[in-house]
Amino acid sequence: MVTPETAPRRDQGAHVLFETIEGPIRFALLDHAMQTGLFDLCAAPVGASDLALAQGLDPDRLTLVLRALVACGFLDRAGETFQTPPDLLPLLSARSPTSLIPSLQALARLRHAGLDRIAELLAPERPSPERPLFDAAYWNRAHESLASFHRGAAAEVMLPCLTGLPEWESAQSLLEIGPGSGTLARALSALRHDLRITLLDLPPVAERIAAELAELSVRVHPGSYNDPLPEGAFDMIFASMTLYFHDRGISALIGRIAERLSPRGVFVSLHATLTEGRCAPEEHVIGRLMPALWQRDVSFDDGEIADAMAQAGLAVSSKWIGTPFGRFRVDMGRKSLSPSDPKAPPR
Repeated sequence: MVTPETAPRRDQGAHVLFETIEGPIRFALLDHAMQTGLFDLCAAPVGASDLALAQGLDPDRLTLVLRALVACGFLDRAGETFQTPPDLLPLLSARSPTSLIPSLQALARLRHAGLDRIAELLAPERPSPERPLFDAAYWNRAHESLASFHRGAAAEVMLPCLTGLPEWESAQSLLEIGPGSGTLARALSALRHDLRITLLDLPPVAERIAAELAELSVRVHPGSYNDPLPEGAFDMIFASMTLYFHDRGISALIGRIAERLSPRGVFVSLHATLTEGRCAPEEHVIGRLMPALWQRDVSFDDGEIADAMAQAGLAVSSKWIGTPFGRFRVDMGRKSLSPSDPKAPPR
């Protein structure tokens, strides 16, 4: 039986167009609530009149905004009271250690910068950004927002990429390339006190991470992955959302990374990759558009990292995972044992 709910939509195309218009409104509402501390004020059920009194606002117009936040899913409503949903409060409370507010605000500044200047950016002589994108100074400024992202969402995605590997229990050393913060290293150290962890990041960021992890026996190496990597052989090497800025090609970079693996080591890459002629996934194509227009498109093709691993002589396996911040590809490259290794299997 066909009901209004199951009947085919004849206006799907128009629906997408009209829904898109609401996007800036949704973010403006979220941004207002983050900036004004509204989510903390709504940690417990509260009425619009009490909120208006606390913030010195007009109660009727504030009610309109609160209802819109409910419609967006950013608030819950029970009768005449409003409350931040329990699953969102740890992410949207300024007092929470897992608050995503710094990360969301920084991402918005990056992804929305120049939206009103797309025509200019398409011209042969495009304008330059006010500040260089993605240099050492940028990452230094971005440290707190990255730490917020890691604490609030990314660490719980990255952690199983390592702890779920068969090598995890026996690995003695790990190198993380471009961590951005010490969040993952702290979590790994808590699980494996004996694991020797080395972090490689740009000098100003490395200094911040070293201070962040001062009480742990984690080695923080200042430097760029485009320069010589830290000395030694590592049982595990991990790079998450960081290898986009190679200066001699991804194959050359991964070749140098493979050289740092121990005989039975594994290199794990967690990166967004583009599919369908670089038109998908939508969240990455759209989310990276403005930085690409301002500077250059650094996104990887699907399989590009895996191919580079194979060229470096690694045995590759891959999988896609869903995350709160989009679909990502995990590529794992394992160093084959040489025939002379006593633990190498017979051919």
